[in-house]
Amino acid sequence: MMISYKKLTLAIGLALLSVSAVHAQDTRGIYVGAGIGGSSVSSHTVDSDNDPSLNVNLGYRFNQNFSTELFARSMSFRMFDGLIGDDSYYPDTHVGIAVLGTVPLNNAFSLYGRLGVGRTVMKSSRVSNKDRDETDPSVGLGVRYAFSPAWSVNLEATRFTKTEVNTYLFGVQYNF
Repeated sequence: MMISYKKLTLAIGLALLSVSAVHAQDTRGIYVGAGIGGSSVSSHTVDSDNDPSLNVNLGYRFNQNFSTELFARSMSFRMFDGLIGDDSYYPDTHVGIAVLGTVPLNNAFSLYGRLGVGRTVMKSSRVSNKDRDETDPSVGLGVRYAFSPAWSVNLEATRFTKTEVNTYLFGVQYNF
C-alpha cells in the first residue's frame, strides 16, 4: 500500500496542529521575518534549479504551538526572458497565508510545519503573452533556533504543490 505525498503531508500537518492544541502556553504576539535561499522548479513547462529566493512574512502567534502568517516569496529570477523566450509560463512570486504548528524540542530549538494557500504569479516567457495568476497550496517543514525571546533563526523547506516549486530558506524572525 503506497501513501501519496499529499496524504502524508496532510497527516503530518494535522498531527502538528493537534500537538499544538495540547501543549499551548501563553506566548502570544506579532512577529516579522525575512529570509534568503534558493528555489527549484521542475514541471512539464519549466525546469530551473538554484534560482535565488527571498521571503518576508508577518505573523501572529496565538500560543507557543500555533500561529498564522501572511507571506510573500520570490520563486524565480529569469532576467533575460521576454524577447526570445519560448511559450511557457514560469512561477515568479507567491503571496499567501499559512497556519503553522510548532513543537518545541527544548528552550531554544523547535520544529514547525506549515500549511498554506496563496496566489502565484506566472510570468510569460514572451512579451506578447499576458502574465497570469494561479491559486497554489503550499506545505513546509522547518527548524527554528531562538537566541532570545525576541530573535530567532530558521531553516525551512516549502513545496508549492500546483506550480511544482521547492524553496529552501534561511531566515531571521523578530518577535514583538
